[in-house]
Amino acid sequence: MLRLLLGLLGVEVRHTVRRATTTALLFFFAALLLGAAIVAFLVAGYILLAERYDPIVAAFIIGALCLIGALILFIVAYARTRRRAPPPAYGGLGSLMAVPPTAPPAAANVPPPGVAAGPPPPPMAASTVIAVAAGAALLGLILGRRI
Repeated sequence: MLRLLLGLLGVEVRHTVRRATTTALLFFFAALLLGAAIVAFLVAGYILLAERYDPIVAAFIIGALCLIGALILFIVAYARTRRRAPPPAYGGLGSLMAVPPTAPPAAANVPPPGVAAGPPPPPMAASTVIAVAAGAALLGLILGRRI
């Protein structure tokens, strides 16, 4: 039974890896073609501007447009990485008015009386997770045999 489960797991993993690899290759080739299209448009724009203006002016115009586009993208990326202020705890009318705190900010780190200060306990040990998973698998095998 375990050999069958491991075999099915291996087939699923191979299928998932094959799908992910195919998707990554498609994205790579799409990005490559998009880059070639951008270069072609830049060259066409340069030729068009070079016929109307001087070739040096055409190069400056295309360089300036690329620089402005890159700066806009950098500003957008920087704005997305900044952390937003957390929303107020209460969304009612009281959140619009400033409420003075009842305790000084330094006292916020002091635990209440009767609670021991210290680091929080770890969520679960790895052996606990493995034991729960093994128990669930064994229970599934037992219940699967009865049906």
